[in-house]
Amino acid sequence: MPYRITDCLIAPAIRLDKGEGLAEALRCLREFDPRVFLIFGGDQEDVEWLHETLEHEAGHPILFAADLERGAGQQFGGLTPLPDAWALGQLGPEAAYDAGHRTAAEAASAGVRWIYAPVLDLHRQGPNAINSPIIANRAFGAYPEKVVEIAGAFIKGITDAGGIPCAKHFPGHGACPQDSHLEPGVSFEEPGDHLIPFKELLPLLPSIMVGHLEFPLVDESSKPATRSKYLMDILRKDWGYNGLAVSDALRMSGYGSEPHEELAVESIHAGVDLLLYPEDPVALAITLRDAMERGDLSEECAHQSAQRVEDLLRIALDTEPAKPRPLVLGGGMKSLFRPLTGGSPGRYPRPDLALNLSGTPDAISFLEEFGVAIAGPDQMPPADLPEAIVILWGASVGKGLPDIPGAWVEAIQHSHPVVYIAGSPDAPQKAPASARGYFLPGLSPALLSLLLAEGE
Repeated sequence: MPYRITDCLIAPAIRLDKGEGLAEALRCLREFDPRVFLIFGGDQEDVEWLHETLEHEAGHPILFAADLERGAGQQFGGLTPLPDAWALGQLGPEAAYDAGHRTAAEAASAGVRWIYAPVLDLHRQGPNAINSPIIANRAFGAYPEKVVEIAGAFIKGITDAGGIPCAKHFPGHGACPQDSHLEPGVSFEEPGDHLIPFKELLPLLPSIMVGHLEFPLVDESSKPATRSKYLMDILRKDWGYNGLAVSDALRMSGYGSEPHEELAVESIHAGVDLLLYPEDPVALAITLRDAMERGDLSEECAHQSAQRVEDLLRIALDTEPAKPRPLVLGGGMKSLFRPLTGGSPGRYPRPDLALNLSGTPDAISFLEEFGVAIAGPDQMPPADLPEAIVILWGASVGKGLPDIPGAWVEAIQHSHPVVYIAGSPDAPQKAPASARGYFLPGLSPALLSLLLAEGE
């Protein structure tokens, strides 16, 4: 099958964490000619080998991208997990710079140069605040000024280490109270403050991820930003942005219920350049080729988007990645502990049990490695809880911020353990009022290690 310019506009995903690998990547290279792959999971050596192999098979450079909001260790074995964004917001810009630098430097050792981070979404707080169930601890703060300061430092760290930052999720997932993985994300307000971090940091951003987010007050057709020319014109025309715009994953429900092959042309015409993680990248490639031959896809738009993809790849080729440098986050990490409303016990006993309300795979694996038993919300608590427990309670696809099951509330009130809540900044407000212990802002193993440190 001959190469077409539209092949550049699709970024397939390879899920090493689910057993996919070389075979799926080669299928894509055999049927069309992508320049970008999104990578999930695997060890650093596996990912590096895959990158070298695909470049050899393709006969041209290939750009690997990954979701690395919490460090390269979030995805790749053997690399460093880092604190969640909300924690970095408390630690300050120097810590955020170090985190961005370490993320990009370590990712480069696996052949990953395009970093899908930072999140620029706001996470509002308060009884009447509208916020997203999928952002929470992934946000640097509740207000634009905070996000601009901390995310700006994170971006600079990525860039100084030779990585390519990609801010997300334009025009602001924090304004939408739905999980766009599962349903349309809709905000019945003006984007307003949610746009500020994107606009202020635009000069530092060679790429931006566009969310499947609807703002009916801006676009009455209620199309998500990934298909809305009205919303994309804020970025392209009002702000004059000429960097690369990549969609959020097309397989998310918020993109639309119609066949994605039909919606993709609409996205390119709206101003999106790269279509990320479609259900079937080969089918989408064939569809875009046919659309261009029929004249349904603007040749000018396709060439412009393809050029932006090539420009991003050129940044990676022309930039020498830095070596990882020592992290100094640890000096201030203890400051992240915040007493719960029930009070501080004045000590930090090691937890022996974790209640997993909405944890992440890396957090659960980390605790299991240290011998911490994991219980799900459908399990009954033991008759007597151990001296300390941890509740994994963060932003998680499809779960949001669930309530603690009644049986566990009763067990906590009966046994009075030291309770560590790790996760969403809103979680402490949903904890039992009598619970004594601490809140940790996030789910990263980098934070959970504070609970398991020797002698604590």
